[in-house]
Parts: sequence; C-alpha cells; structure tokens
Amino acid sequence: MDGVRAVVLTHGTGGEYGPLLDSLQREGLALDRVVIVHNPTQPGESPPAVPDGCELLSASRNLGYTGGMNLGIERQLERDGELLLVLTHDARFREGGLRALVAAARDNPDYGVLGPALVHSGTDTPFSFGGLTRANGERTHVRERPSGGEEIAPCDWIDGGTMLFRFDLLRQIGGFDARFFIYCEDAEICLRATEAGFRVGVVPEALADQAPGGAKRLGPWAYLMTRNGAAYTYRARGWRGLAAAIGAGCRIVALNLLRAIARGLGLRKGSPAEPWALTVGTGRGMLDLLRRRWGPPPSLPGSGDVKNVG
Repeated sequence: MDGVRAVVLTHGTGGEYGPLLDSLQREGLALDRVVIVHNPTQPGESPPAVPDGCELLSASRNLGYTGGMNLGIERQLERDGELLLVLTHDARFREGGLRALVAAARDNPDYGVLGPALVHSGTDTPFSFGGLTRANGERTHVRERPSGGEEIAPCDWIDGGTMLFRFDLLRQIGGFDARFFIYCEDAEICLRATEAGFRVGVVPEALADQAPGGAKRLGPWAYLMTRNGAAYTYRARGWRGLAAAIGAGCRIVALNLLRAIARGLGLRKGSPAEPWALTVGTGRGMLDLLRRRWGPPPSLPGSGDVKNVG
C-alpha cells in the first residue's frame, strides 16, 4: 500500500494493538509504515515492546486521544504520503476492509475523511455507518446500512477509532483539537474538513470492529461528552445548539440525581454509584464549559482507566 501510513494509539503496556497490526499486515500495510503512540497509565511506565519495523513514540504522561494522536500525526506528516490512518488499539479491520477503504479514497479525491462501517467487536451488530449532526447540534450514529449501493455514503463525521485522512487535508487544517482530550474531537475535525472544502463519508463495504469504551470511565465520559459535546454543538450550530446542549445536560443531571437518591434509599434496585458518576460528571462538564476549562478531566467518581493525565 504505497502512499498509506498509520498511527496507532495505545494505552498501557498490554500489547492490545497486536491483533490490529496483524489485520493491517494481512491487508497489505507494512509495519514500517506504522507509528505506535504509547499513552502511559502511570508515571515512569516503561513503553511496550513493538514489532520490528514499527516506530514507537512514548508520551511522558497520558495525553488522551487528541494529544496522543497528534504526536503520531505530526511525525507521519514529516514524511511522504497520500493517506493517513489513525486507529485506536482496539480497532480491527475485517478481511478486505482496509483495501476497500483505500480504494474508495483513491477513486474519490474530493473526500478528505473516510471511515469503514463499524460493527461491535465479535458480532455483526452495526455500531456506526458514520455520524450525523442534527439541526440542534446533537450528534448521532447512523445505525442502518445506507441504501443505494454507492461506494461512499456521505455523512457529517466519522468515529475516531478508525479514520482515514488525506495528507494534504491534515497539512491544511492541522490535527485534532487538543483541548478536547477525548470525545467529540472526531466530529470537530470533520467539521473543519468540510469547511475546508472536503467531503466526509463512510465506505459500507469496508468493515471494522470497534469496542466503545465509555463504560470503562463513566464519570470522565459524562464530563467530556458534556463539555466537548456542547463546545462542538456551539461550533456547528451556534447559540441555538449551545442552549439545546445545556438544556439536555440539566435534564441528565436531574434524572440521574433522582436515580442515585432512589437507589441510595433502597427505593430502586442497583448501586447509586453509576447514576452518581453521571450526575457529577455531567454537572462538572457544564460548569467547566462555562469556565472554559479544557484538557483532561478532573478527579471524578467512576474515573476507571483515565489515569496519569497530569
């Protein structure tokens, strides 16, 4: 695959990227075209061993998705290339998926960002055929396969776990917005791509597995989806979108606070920890949006695997 390079973002030292690298090689991408970026889970963590040919970049702390990906993107943009894959370590291409994605990009140079159709890992259940931004700024995944049989189905944004960019687009608009840390950065960069005159789409014949990770970090997930989501909504839809996002956040806080109280009093089954994490994360996200506090999340209930963020 001449002209194609890749950035793989990994977290910790478990070597979770191994099956992904295997799938890339099966699709014809040589390992010397791959940069692996390591976000350490604790200070002083030794970087993982990587296969011969791969380049390893290890951050001094957990930079999140945006900071980690930008490290790899900057390194790859120093080199010659046509197309750049950005992948999280849990992504997996199914047979023929990467080849179909690259072929579509070369057949349709007006598309600056492309993604595969995503299914939940180990199943055939659709996860995303691209994303849409509604009139009020709310983001939603397309769950049904697009009709019409076209090579590319246009959409507003691509899930950040598996994205294919044109080098010339990234050189024009830059990488991900580092303020976001993680979540909604994929929609934001696709919006900038559209404003730069490129199209965004998903290739239905290209399949890849994805494992959403929000449940592993419930408090930070609620915080970042609230803060970053409202920032993106304002960017895409102006004050109308921002008002809708804040209204939705207030409803989430009220509902989950009631759920936490009911569970704590034994009026409902289940632990109050989950709704409490959603309450605190969402509320703090709205507050920090107004304070313009960006970057990684603060200490929150249900932090899960969000560690060593500095």
